[in-house]
Amino acid sequence: MKIIESFICGKKNIPELCEDGLFLSDGLIAVIDGVTAKGRRKWNGKSSGCYAKDKIMECLSEADITWPAMELLSRLNKAICPEEKMLSEEEYPRAAIILYNDYYKEVWCYGDCQCMVDGVVYHHDKEIDKMNAELRAFALEHALLKGSDIESLIEQDIGRQMIKQTLLMQFDFENRQGSFGYPILNGDCLEPVLLKKYPVKQGTEIVLASDGYPVLCNTLEESERIRKDLQRKDPLCFRENRETKGVQQGNVSFDDRTYCRFVV
Repeated sequence: MKIIESFICGKKNIPELCEDGLFLSDGLIAVIDGVTAKGRRKWNGKSSGCYAKDKIMECLSEADITWPAMELLSRLNKAICPEEKMLSEEEYPRAAIILYNDYYKEVWCYGDCQCMVDGVVYHHDKEIDKMNAELRAFALEHALLKGSDIESLIEQDIGRQMIKQTLLMQFDFENRQGSFGYPILNGDCLEPVLLKKYPVKQGTEIVLASDGYPVLCNTLEESERIRKDLQRKDPLCFRENRETKGVQQGNVSFDDRTYCRFVV
């Protein structure tokens, strides 16, 4: 495996607060996307997403590349399972992951990270996120009709407030099949059917990325150019780039982002 280019940046541009992670070893390359915290609890002084990312990075450093996909995922899932079991649903650490295993010559995805394999992009967007993004966009458009302006909505995102309840309700759909079900590492039971695998031939170029890139391109420069252009046009992320959150005041982007391009 040969790394061509890689990049990681948190939405706050403060490395220790970034909930994304990039793991590199002789046999594994992984992008980890810790889920944005919905609760307030801190884990070792960090957000739940950052904690999940750190624990998964630690577990990957000890992983055997001959482990089959579900065995590896189960071990990663166990690594973020807290000993305390009486927590509110929103407090649990969670993360999505996409990785390339050179032993199996496969890309494995569990969650909503994305990849490009030999020029073909594979998105893993969640239907429940699309629904929440639409509801948020509706609330923001309504606020603008009633006299609000973009600047005030960036300061107080009433669209995000509107979907707060559905963001909590979606936890019940984790690792379930069906229209709103989706895969996520959350310390609980996984659903093997939701694992995505992509076989890779020798000499293939691969891009692994978190969902912080609205459009995934075959170079970092082009992916960044499109992201910056969309952010300039739509900082609230409710029109051209509909998301469940926009660029908050003081942040450099709407989400943490990680990009890694390599050839096998």
